[in-house]
Amino acid sequence: MNTRTYLFKQSTNRMLELIANLTDGQNVMPNDIELTKLLSISRTTVRSCVESLIENGIVKRDGANKIVLRQPNPDDYYDIKDKDSTKDVQIEKYFLELINTGQLLPGDRFSELSLAKNSGCTTITVREFLIKFSNNGLIEKIPRGRWKMVKFDEDFARELISFREMLEMRAITELLKQPKDHPVWFELQELLVKHQDVSQDMENRYLEFPALDRALHFIILQSAKNRFTQQFFDIVSFVCHYHYQWDKTGELERFTIAINEHIDLLNNLITHNNAGTIMSLEKHLKSAESTLLRCVHGLDS
Repeated sequence: MNTRTYLFKQSTNRMLELIANLTDGQNVMPNDIELTKLLSISRTTVRSCVESLIENGIVKRDGANKIVLRQPNPDDYYDIKDKDSTKDVQIEKYFLELINTGQLLPGDRFSELSLAKNSGCTTITVREFLIKFSNNGLIEKIPRGRWKMVKFDEDFARELISFREMLEMRAITELLKQPKDHPVWFELQELLVKHQDVSQDMENRYLEFPALDRALHFIILQSAKNRFTQQFFDIVSFVCHYHYQWDKTGELERFTIAINEHIDLLNNLITHNNAGTIMSLEKHLKSAESTLLRCVHGLDS
């Protein structure tokens, strides 16, 4: 696993705690199914974390069993206490990880208490985040401190796509007006290098694409210098960068197409090819429209 997500790090740490708390003479970890229930994570995440423990010489597989070879030491734990991060950011990261890894699906219900317990945040922080996030119309409150994931309909999707195109096309024309010594061009150059690195190993690194997608579109929209842009970006980021991933069919192929479109767009931006930039963005937004409609709803774009 090349990308160590917050969920992966947190789950690995919790497995290490389970090992540390084994009673004297006990040296067998719970099986995968038990771990999914104990940690409230998917079997995919369980397997990834266990493989990491094996690589670090903490456990070994013996048939269906996982034998503990040694007790964990402080260096084995991931540092997930981001000193520059607030609890608000922590719960957002955790919540989006659940969605991005397919552990929260349309129609699923979840509680404030379970999110608080598994994210390391208070129920107050969780509730405030969910109330704010519910403004997107993609989750809804149900009785007894519970919430439900909601599918957005075709009208919502098409309206979002139309507004996104209008705003980003306006923003990129403002970006192209920036002088050649503006820091944004250095940011875009760095982002291009990151895209190229991932592109060279897409089969193993394709799950890194959503973060690159978010970064590029954030830079573009920043150029609009509009106070309402951030609220719109938050909705687009969730819908376009997370929501459609609930359908995993053809994900590698979709991300490969999208990252190549990004590289084309970045090259045109960096070389100040105005006409090429506009054409690249139009192509990318059209492709994103088809992907969103097809992958979320199975609609014909």
